[in-house]
Amino acid sequence: MSRCLTIATAQITVYPSIQDSLRAHISLAHQAKKAGADIVHFSENSLTGYPGVDFESYEAFDTNEVMDALAALQEEAASLQLWLIVGGHHESNDGAKPTNCLWVIDDEGTLVCRYDKRICAGNPGELEHLFFTPGTEVVQFTCNQVRCGLLICHEWRYPELYREQQRLGTELLFHSFYDRTLSIEEYQSEGCNQGSLVQGTVRGNAANNYLWISASNTSQPESSFASFLVRPDGTMQAQAERNVESLSVNTIDLNKIYSDPSRPWRARVQSGVLHSHSMAQEETP
Repeated sequence: MSRCLTIATAQITVYPSIQDSLRAHISLAHQAKKAGADIVHFSENSLTGYPGVDFESYEAFDTNEVMDALAALQEEAASLQLWLIVGGHHESNDGAKPTNCLWVIDDEGTLVCRYDKRICAGNPGELEHLFFTPGTEVVQFTCNQVRCGLLICHEWRYPELYREQQRLGTELLFHSFYDRTLSIEEYQSEGCNQGSLVQGTVRGNAANNYLWISASNTSQPESSFASFLVRPDGTMQAQAERNVESLSVNTIDLNKIYSDPSRPWRARVQSGVLHSHSMAQEETP
């Protein structure tokens, strides 16, 4: 039985205005549908903007406007019969800081799940912790018979999270980034190296855990790296042009087998046996 999925990895411009961001999402969704995509993958905070960068504080933020925009995207997904993964922040009713989240909308317009970023950058009270409450739960969903997982930006630094996805049966991982609005000087001095490090690490984790990985970044100059798609053997299947709003549309075949040298020992290593020695090898006839 064929198990193919066509992914549109979006490289979107994130606006301070929710309405401008909504229009950008709808435009790219229509482009993706015309290109034959089953699912569109957007960046971290793609709909709401990133706090401290696109807006200074939540004080002047209209939560109802965010929810209305999300509802509009649900209607658009149903109309287009297209899955959407949208980045934003989710506000709870308990007065805590919002979570940094990804909303997953299916092709009937149903909000099927929400992933809250679990590992925020910086010490408590610093960087992302100034704006977000970390989540605690892993989230998976199934799209066209493909088991999918979600990660957000800074979580690329933790191989345990990729290993968790593999252990839980994830086949395709959607990893959303906002990395990041730099000056040309900052990009040349640090951003370029950061981008190479992100891409290399993600590719390594794809190969070590036999995962397809769609990595979606923003298009704001200067971004550290362009959006890309990695095969389970770590090969870069597609890559966008950095700093340019675009879609990279690719069909993946889950029945195709790629090189996986870790397969014979992966489960054993995960169980804590950190060698490939076997007592049977010591037995003599």
